[in-house]
Amino acid sequence: MARGDQLSRQWKIVQLMLASQRGKSVAQISNALGCHERTVYRDLEALQAAGFPLYTDFEGGKKHWRLMESACQSLPLPLNLSELMALYFSRGLLQALGDHLFAEPLSSLFEKVNTT
Repeated sequence: MARGDQLSRQWKIVQLMLASQRGKSVAQISNALGCHERTVYRDLEALQAAGFPLYTDFEGGKKHWRLMESACQSLPLPLNLSELMALYFSRGLLQALGDHLFAEPLSSLFEKVNTT
């Protein structure tokens, strides 16, 4: 599997959650993306490890994954959550290139974003 496939899938997972007030079950995410549920669990764990504010909640006896409401509100930067996610995922894609022209500026940018 290409690195871009994983990033694309994770991006779609977050977009699905942003569009849903009630969150999504792993089965719903798996069906929407056409992948195995175990893959969804790995992606959700990776997103949490990366700092995305995901949590689980039970509704009607089913476990749903959700984004914290604070993540859907405006950030103290002139970036919305989708733009910030695009920036984060682009970092992963550029790291695959190794030492590149944007390595140092990108690192500096992420330090500023983390500080904010």
